[in-house]
Amino acid sequence: MPKASSMPPLPLNGLFPVAKPSGPTERSMKVIDSITSLLLDSKLFDDPERRRHAQGQYRKKKNTTAQGLKIGQGGTLDPLADGVLVIGVNRGTKHLNKFLECSKEYESIGLLGCITTSMDSDDPVLSTASWEHVTREDIEKVLDRFRGEIDQVPPIFSALKMDGKPLYEYARESKPLPRPIPTRKCQVSIELIDFKPASIEPGDGGHEYRWPEKRLSEDEKVVFRKLTDIVSKAGTEPSSKDKQKQTEINEEEAGNTNTTETIKKEGESKESFVPDLEKPDYPEISPINGLRPPTFTVKMTVSSGTYVRSIVHDIGVALGCGAHVVKLTRTRQGEFSLYGDEKALSEVSGSAQNEENRESVSSETEITPKDLEMQSDVKEKTISDNSGPTGGSIPWSVWERAIKEREVMLQKEKDDKEQDIMSGLTAEEIHMNWSQDAIKQRRYGAELKEWETEVLRRFVSVPVPMNGGHDRY
Repeated sequence: MPKASSMPPLPLNGLFPVAKPSGPTERSMKVIDSITSLLLDSKLFDDPERRRHAQGQYRKKKNTTAQGLKIGQGGTLDPLADGVLVIGVNRGTKHLNKFLECSKEYESIGLLGCITTSMDSDDPVLSTASWEHVTREDIEKVLDRFRGEIDQVPPIFSALKMDGKPLYEYARESKPLPRPIPTRKCQVSIELIDFKPASIEPGDGGHEYRWPEKRLSEDEKVVFRKLTDIVSKAGTEPSSKDKQKQTEINEEEAGNTNTTETIKKEGESKESFVPDLEKPDYPEISPINGLRPPTFTVKMTVSSGTYVRSIVHDIGVALGCGAHVVKLTRTRQGEFSLYGDEKALSEVSGSAQNEENRESVSSETEITPKDLEMQSDVKEKTISDNSGPTGGSIPWSVWERAIKEREVMLQKEKDDKEQDIMSGLTAEEIHMNWSQDAIKQRRYGAELKEWETEVLRRFVSVPVPMNGGHDRY
């Protein structure tokens, strides 16, 4: 008789990656809100002691549901961006900070000829320019300016805070910034992986992206001119590091004038582009060749705090025509990847699919330590492993199916309860059948669902205290 496949100790404490979808309303927190109800229904995440604490007189903590489940995410993505979103549950939430500081990989598609207010396709056009002169070779040459350590000015439409207020709120409220946005040092590795002309007819292999239709009003242009002027000054403001260096130079007696000049030149050479909002728009369909502008796709690995939209924007500026992001995908965050090694993933899939394992963990309403003493030849992954998970991120389609299945389940439970009431059962019998514990026991007794299996295939556990104790509430 074969050994039962392993399952991490329950409730699960750790991390797993979700493939966040793209869309105007697809905020990272909405993703968490969408899957939280599924996690609360699952035996994988249920912690009876946490539930008892949550139902008592304890103050609800940040990132903790009323049922005691802790959940959070390790670095937001813009609504229009898709890709890896690291989810932490229970003690795993304490390890999410490492994903704010880690390097990340992205693939981004830029559309030439058009600069937008937010540097992506979700906001109005700021300026347009002729793009016909740009070739693939031109982009290859420009990319050299964005490799290694670069100075970057965060965009005005970003969550970076100034005086406790996100920059995007200043922009959306048309309020001036208190001071120029400080520059930051970023490490960037970048390569061009595609240069694609626009489609001429359906199915010809060209892209279908278009410039945004919305334009700024005259009043909006006045406000945004002020905002872009403040942002542009950040490129010439010395960083705190440079100021310190300059102070040290001034204190020295001689021999360092070249360094002083270098600092000044670095400040003066930083490229800044404030578009002329008064000039006429350049048409999207070229008056020269009758075509729409091409796109370019770049793959990059960046350090923490780097704004990919800004890099695509700056590439367009360097090309002399402007560009904005039409698609942005985070393909890796720390050790979590968007695309998995399916062969390696299939070798550990039995961890969640083995029938004996299912029976052993679902036989009781509240799972005991004895139920969890299962051994296997399959190694349980932990946060300390260097190899990282092999399964990629859980496709959003899996979660969509799970959400629909849950809606069907809830409706069936409602119908069944009404049928029991109509059948003449006593109040005690109805309570026995439909108390929260009875419902939970039935749900926990079912086989693992598709989404639960997918989580287990990718789950990375975090260490549990040796004394088995719970976090302080």
